[in-house]
Amino acid sequence: MITLEYLKDILWTAASILRGVSNGDDYINYLFRLLLLKRFSDLFEEESYKAKPRFFLPAISQWNYLQQIPENIGQALNEAGRAIETYNPGLKELQGIFINYNFEHNQPQVDIKKQDKILRQLIWHLSEIKLQNKYFAEPDLLGKACEYLIAQLTAILGKMSGEFFTPQKVAELLVRLLEPQPGMSICDPFCGLGGILTECIKQIKYLGNKPNNLLLYGQDINQKTFSLAKINLLLHDIFDFDIRLGDTIREPQLVENGKLMLFDRVISNPPFRVDKWGYELAKIDIYDRFRYGIPPRGSGDFAFIQHILATLKNTGKAGVVVTLGVLFRGGAESEIRRRIIESDLIEAVIGLAPNLLYGTGIPTAILIFNRDKQENRRNKVLFINASNEYQKSRNQNYLREEDITHIITAYQAFQDEEGYAKVVALEELAANEYILNINRYVLTPKDENDKIDIEAEIIKLRELEAQRAEAEKCINKYLRELGIKLSD
Repeated sequence: MITLEYLKDILWTAASILRGVSNGDDYINYLFRLLLLKRFSDLFEEESYKAKPRFFLPAISQWNYLQQIPENIGQALNEAGRAIETYNPGLKELQGIFINYNFEHNQPQVDIKKQDKILRQLIWHLSEIKLQNKYFAEPDLLGKACEYLIAQLTAILGKMSGEFFTPQKVAELLVRLLEPQPGMSICDPFCGLGGILTECIKQIKYLGNKPNNLLLYGQDINQKTFSLAKINLLLHDIFDFDIRLGDTIREPQLVENGKLMLFDRVISNPPFRVDKWGYELAKIDIYDRFRYGIPPRGSGDFAFIQHILATLKNTGKAGVVVTLGVLFRGGAESEIRRRIIESDLIEAVIGLAPNLLYGTGIPTAILIFNRDKQENRRNKVLFINASNEYQKSRNQNYLREEDITHIITAYQAFQDEEGYAKVVALEELAANEYILNINRYVLTPKDENDKIDIEAEIIKLRELEAQRAEAEKCINKYLRELGIKLSD
């Protein structure tokens, strides 16, 4: 039987082999497609005897054929992938994954013979394993191994890669807070690599339910990420989903009859500090998403939040990861925040520890929105200060199981817990000018030495400095447009 640790080792070694033919930021693109070829070949071998296999693989797409290719292996991989799409036009989730990718591209210093040698080594390395469920020591083994590989490569590659991937424990927390149920429609409008969507399926299965009728939707602006999200779901053995390519604000794709599709759950970790988010279209938005106000030109946070609110059913809930600036920034954002609070849409504000996300060390928060609050939760907001709930590691903090359990328990209880949680009436929020700073409502107990978490304070300072730099950049731009010369 193949264990998780063994498969992790196989995949990490495969990534190491790839160094010879692929740049670091393309490892996931290259390796995930190769894994999908291997997985489909092994599944087809297993299912070809069934009356109705899920898909068909021509001979040139089967792994035993690829093992025998003596040269021009990159070209053979291109033909194998494209043939799968051609022979399976009804499998819409697969379309575009291979046709829009070129296995032959390589680093300039690598000639075709060296590329063939490395690809041959990689193919034979992956031939050591059978990617069939009957050989897996535990359910969703391949999906878990892929999550490990993404996490490892994201940690190495840093910010650009981290923007598209939510750490598994943060995704798990989001999903457990929102409790998706069988039969629900779930959307991540900024889905990145699709980690939150795969987590929804995992949680449904963990609770002993069948996810067959769970409806998964997503959208992403980046072509590479869009394809990777589909591959990620397929490698998790999820074949029923609808992920679309496009700018969620400028060109929302999840539309029916000219109106935004509505969902039972919207769960997302949108990009932070996006300055070119579509301000120029907000005043004429045909979907009426900005009913709480138009966000400032240089900050898209509340544009993303309002899109999410506009796609919720009347009984729907949403969970969104935000920077702490969303909780207190002034100007137009202050007015938007006031209107959302007065509409009684915010159910909880959960402060998280710093350095939980890839590519940024800043502390973040989760906002829980609910269009159908229970009677005892109406006109109230629960604040949870979980900023000290984490385990440190060398490069990254992470949530432990006990941290997630504590947050979930406090959210479900919806009552005060000294130094950790507090239920605040909307009247008190109004008295505090609708500022949602968690420390204003929940003070964590200090130890006997009244120590200050210097690392956390430095991270907060960096966030404020970044916000100031963005503001100065915006001001300077306006001054230049007015013809005012700036002194050096």
